[in-house]
Amino acid sequence: MDLKRLEYFCSVAARGSISKAAKELHISQPPLSARIKELEEELGVKLIHRGRNVWQLTPEGEEFYEKAQFVLSYVKGMAEETRKNSAKIAGLVKIGVCQPCLPYLQPLLPRLIRDCPELRYRVWIMDNQSLERHLQERHFDFILAQLPVRNHNYEIRMLATDPYYAVYGEGIAPPVSDRAGVEELEGLPLILTRRRDGGGGYDLIMRAFQQSRKKLNILLDSQDTHLLGSLLRDGTPAVGILPYRIIDQEGLTALPRRPVNIPGVGLTPILVWLKSAYLPNHARYILECIRRASPSPAS
Repeated sequence: MDLKRLEYFCSVAARGSISKAAKELHISQPPLSARIKELEEELGVKLIHRGRNVWQLTPEGEEFYEKAQFVLSYVKGMAEETRKNSAKIAGLVKIGVCQPCLPYLQPLLPRLIRDCPELRYRVWIMDNQSLERHLQERHFDFILAQLPVRNHNYEIRMLATDPYYAVYGEGIAPPVSDRAGVEELEGLPLILTRRRDGGGGYDLIMRAFQQSRKKLNILLDSQDTHLLGSLLRDGTPAVGILPYRIIDQEGLTALPRRPVNIPGVGLTPILVWLKSAYLPNHARYILECIRRASPSPAS
């Protein structure tokens, strides 16, 4: 099978237009159309429905597109690695991280930088939704995100769950109980982490209060855990609901705290990469270092 035909097909599929694909590939439309037709004849299936202005993938085309992406990604990655000295762990590792999961990576970086001096790192911190979008566009080798994720064409490795704690700010006394559930948190001004794409602890806390018919008083919610930590450090009279590693990272361990006793509320971090993309050896090495540092209970 001709790799050039695969490249042409993937370009048309990604852009949904033969004119846009031809422009990007710097060829005219007739030979591009001919190469796609030859590929269909070779496979014996129709890959694309041709419309006047838009070409749409058939179900067979969608399945083939995913496989073709992997083949092209693998060939590209193999060629790049062959040009490098295979005895060294070297190259650029591109990682996307959601802020609540940063404590799973940040403490490891000094050791990794020391042990692998020929590696370079590009680390982007953004919300889960943006991480997934950039991963789909192959801007990252892998991402460190939190469950749930929206897409399904992933390889996933779960890490150790980080429990949530209620951290009591200035002037707010913690409960006598050794845990903080709905009853202990009722009516108190809460500052909560909240994902832009929904899901996670915020939704579970909302649901628990609704089901218990208790008063929920949300003073502030944000996806920025550093903001929540700074508010508590600065004496804000509120209760922050935060993962334990964030509490430690933000220097909040001196404040009173109680484990959150609401079913399912906890940070579940995951390492994610595309099934259809080649994962370079140096990126796989860093991924495995992160996984070994925080193995899931099932590991």
